[in-house]
Amino acid sequence: MPDCDRDKTYWSSLAYAYGALGPPLRPTGADIAYMEGAVAAWAGRHPARRTRALLLGVTPQIAEMRWPPGASLIAADNSFPMVRAVWPRDLPRSRVAVCADWSALPVPESSCDVVIGDGSFSCLRYPDGFRAAAAEARRILRADGRLMVRCYIQPCERERPEDVIADLLGGAIPSFHWFKFRLLMALQENTERGVAVDAVYRFWASQRVDEAALIAQTGWDAQAVRMMELYRGKDTVYSFPTMSELRRVLGEFFAETAISTMPRTIEGSCPIWVAEPRSDMRQATMALGAAACRS
Repeated sequence: MPDCDRDKTYWSSLAYAYGALGPPLRPTGADIAYMEGAVAAWAGRHPARRTRALLLGVTPQIAEMRWPPGASLIAADNSFPMVRAVWPRDLPRSRVAVCADWSALPVPESSCDVVIGDGSFSCLRYPDGFRAAAAEARRILRADGRLMVRCYIQPCERERPEDVIADLLGGAIPSFHWFKFRLLMALQENTERGVAVDAVYRFWASQRVDEAALIAQTGWDAQAVRMMELYRGKDTVYSFPTMSELRRVLGEFFAETAISTMPRTIEGSCPIWVAEPRSDMRQATMALGAAACRS
């Protein structure tokens, strides 16, 4: 989700190329199965309630996953082109998408059972953007609700960009999507600064990799490789926290109940984090007040 209007050209371009994305930049079947299981487990503990969910973004795999009978889903994304191009379609009384900012959702307080998302927090700046979205998710969730988000987490040992390039040229990376994910992570100097996608493009261009030869050698989809061009000249910033950094901010509002895998290596850097709202909001209120004083 873009942070501001000037980002929208990137998100508009991505919207129409979304079909060429692959894991880890979109969820796998195993990721969706885990989310389905987590939602079903919650619904099983609340058999008398029709599950009401909110999706941060318009991830079609989540929209079309198996939801409990009678469930309803609202998807919120700040990019109209993403909604128009990626959202599968609205379904009467069960599924609808709206354009909205994740820090100001058009949903009443304590009205949702599940807030769910795929890579959503990494579209925001750390820590303030994370904190604002987490506070809003806490506001709209019922006390017994659940936050379920697939996160992009820095591995315990950070990679160097040159090592990622070496693995690419050595045939040690399974897809261009994995290469791009690893390069994004490796080029982030710190979480507060994040990584601008144009910086990723410029590093890629500086390596002078023969894209045609790479495609011929690997058999990778040419459109996926050429999607790197979408980063050119864009100031969109992604944020990749460590697990402790993620817990530090989201933990102001939520208590972790489950995690699909621990992100110790780059292969485990996309865990699904499940948490329940904290009942004691004193710490969260203090954090929001401090953020307001800084703004």
